[in-house]
Amino acid sequence: MSETGAPEEIADVCLVTEGTYPFVRGGVSSWIHGIITGMPDVKFALVLISAERKPAKLAFELPKNLIKFTEVFIHEAVIHDEPRPGKKKLHGPFWQSVKDFHTAPDRSAQILPFLNVLTGLVDPTRRVVNTHDVLFSRDAWDYLVERYEERAGDTSFIDFVWTWRAIHTPIMQLLNADVPPARCYHLVSTGYAGLVGVLARFHYRRPVLLTEHGIYVRERKIDIARADWIYEEPLRVKTVQREVGVLKQLWTNFFVRLGELTYAHTDEVLTLFNGNRNLQIELGCPPERVRVVPNGVKTDVFGEVRQRPRPNDGIRRIGFVGRVVPIKDVKTFIKACALVYQAMPNTEFLICGPTDEEPVYAEECRNLGNMLGMKTLIFTGPVDVKVYFPKMDVFVLTSISEGQPLTILEAACAGVPTVTSDVGACRELCEGYAPEDRALGLSGLVTGVGNPRETADAILKILRDESLRQSMIRNGVARAERFYRQDDVLQTYHDLYARWSVAPDVSLPEGL
Repeated sequence: MSETGAPEEIADVCLVTEGTYPFVRGGVSSWIHGIITGMPDVKFALVLISAERKPAKLAFELPKNLIKFTEVFIHEAVIHDEPRPGKKKLHGPFWQSVKDFHTAPDRSAQILPFLNVLTGLVDPTRRVVNTHDVLFSRDAWDYLVERYEERAGDTSFIDFVWTWRAIHTPIMQLLNADVPPARCYHLVSTGYAGLVGVLARFHYRRPVLLTEHGIYVRERKIDIARADWIYEEPLRVKTVQREVGVLKQLWTNFFVRLGELTYAHTDEVLTLFNGNRNLQIELGCPPERVRVVPNGVKTDVFGEVRQRPRPNDGIRRIGFVGRVVPIKDVKTFIKACALVYQAMPNTEFLICGPTDEEPVYAEECRNLGNMLGMKTLIFTGPVDVKVYFPKMDVFVLTSISEGQPLTILEAACAGVPTVTSDVGACRELCEGYAPEDRALGLSGLVTGVGNPRETADAILKILRDESLRQSMIRNGVARAERFYRQDDVLQTYHDLYARWSVAPDVSLPEGL
């Protein structure tokens, strides 16, 4: 019931996302906003998972058909639930279910132990443990000692314990999240959002859908391998190559397991291209649940952008659009720009995107530009790409991981050729994915990951050959308008929501 006593309005679809819309701009946020605004007849709710509570300015105006917005902060102080009198005798079976889940021989054998654990943590009528029990009880300590002796005997026990608690504390926050009721739930990633989706399915018995843009597990593996905030003991013997340390492996295994759980408890999975689909299947997604639905672009809007006048000052402009974070490998872009500038001084370089997500990395990028003498390198901050694409002669994307970047489609429709690293669906967006698509010709050039020299050579090739650049513009426009229209994508999702929002309640095995 609402505060006025009227029945609470139930959303048709509850979107669950992590660290994006409506406070952060980017491809995923633009996709979410497009989905909500493109279906004014559908009532949406939104659950946003954020790191911590801090002042934030909306990057998008919230649509009128977004009827409920909930934000969950996973790094806030842990909620210590009320004790569960009379349930002490069930602590043993609960921790046995935890062990059974982690030692199950296959994914199907994990389902019942997982539901037992979930029941023991979440179900208000059958909960047997609280947050303190999970993180600080003697049962938890005994379990941790056992796990440590099995897997991490050469690592500091104190580091192991605090890493385990750091991994599981956000789960306690998510278990207490106020997830609104909805007729179906749509996740925009696995990970923490995936866990919220599983909890919603468990609590409300409603279907859960998943659309992955980048493969979350793969991207977390990259982040964790590069992370310097996870302590690793110095090597006693120097080696050329080695696996990540035990503590990093704990984090990696955690996100792998969340991915497996999400795939196991999701009713339908949408993915952007076949390469993503293959990765999802490798990570445990049942093949019969996955289908490909590509991104779409507003061809009419960006067609108007294409008609806008371009600068006539003799300066060639190369632009990057995206968050200034390590996974976008902005440093490779800057190094490539320095090479282009040496060969063609009448050039300017635009880095268009927010710098506050990982400010240390952003400062490193600025310092690199200064060190390389890049006086024409400009950090614009967040921008409206419809204003900046007409300024660009070439759009560059140097990511080390992507799904199907919306910015490549937007650039193509706006009349800007692309140079991109060979990740995700980037190659097929520039070269085509099927015979009819490939017959259109190139709309961009593809380079190796982390290769400034190849990136610079590709930029120079386009800048020095105007006939090539114009043919790429024509081909990109034709490709976007023929294969990637947002209207077609919206209709697909509208039909999907209409089907799943009236589906029968899902059935689950009984838990504890």
